[in-house]
Amino acid sequence: MANFHRLLLVAALTLVASLAVASSASAAPGNGADVVRQNECFTEFYYGTFCFDAKYVENSTETPSGNLSYHANGKSAFTFTGEGVRQGCNSSHSSKLNYHYLLKDGFRHESGSHQTGEFSVDCGYQADCTFSYDAHYANGQLQFERPKFNCNP
Repeated sequence: MANFHRLLLVAALTLVASLAVASSASAAPGNGADVVRQNECFTEFYYGTFCFDAKYVENSTETPSGNLSYHANGKSAFTFTGEGVRQGCNSSHSSKLNYHYLLKDGFRHESGSHQTGEFSVDCGYQADCTFSYDAHYANGQLQFERPKFNCNP
């Protein structure tokens, strides 16, 4: 059962991280804030319908000395409705993310992230879960990393 919980957490964190990267790539470069919105659904024959909604506000600033500061706040939601062989299987996920980093001379000098969220799975096994993740990196090393995970089957 513990491995199932870890798998769900890894899947949730991976989804949110990929959303942040995809959003980052789709935003216009340069100084100032950008609002990135992604919303789509697709049906995978034999499995079901996946829907995804994300909104991020990004801000990056480059100083005359070449330092780059980046900050993003956002939220995302994901739902799955099973069809075919997955009929009756449903899941949902929502999270909020705050992320920042500072590059000096092209190298990461400092970064931090804070993420909270919840998800549920109902597919022969029902679980409602919450999670949070906090991390901070500075001066070449990870200062702290605090994952928290709680499921109520």
